[in-house]
Amino acid sequence: MGVSLYYSAERGTPLTADERAAVERLASAGEDSLREEALELFPVWHASGEVPREYRSPAEVFEGLYLYADDHLSAGQVLAGSSKMPPAACGGEPLLAQLRHYLDALTLMRRALPDARWHVHAEEVEIPWTEDGYTLGDATT
Repeated sequence: MGVSLYYSAERGTPLTADERAAVERLASAGEDSLREEALELFPVWHASGEVPREYRSPAEVFEGLYLYADDHLSAGQVLAGSSKMPPAACGGEPLLAQLRHYLDALTLMRRALPDARWHVHAEEVEIPWTEDGYTLGDATT
């Protein structure tokens, strides 16, 4: 069974076209930064066994910041999505890299929609919000 990161934002008014574009840009930037780091680290992860050799590219290990279409949102939601974490065969370093990049992107999204109520969690574990953003403490820094 895989683990996923879930995220949603609620407010009384829908996203504007500019807000939607900003959120999509931030999601894409988070994915791009993870992909760049992973491309550099894949040889190291393969050599150490963090990523089994059968995974030849980041696309095989990491799912993007998937934002649901408007018709899949619950009442009051203006944004929601999910991302699968790396397969169980991969070690902790790829998982922490994905969490770091995606929590950074979600922090920027939250700041872009400051009047929304956000909920970010991995399965049943709530990811805390602080003035510094979403973090799992020292593990993701």
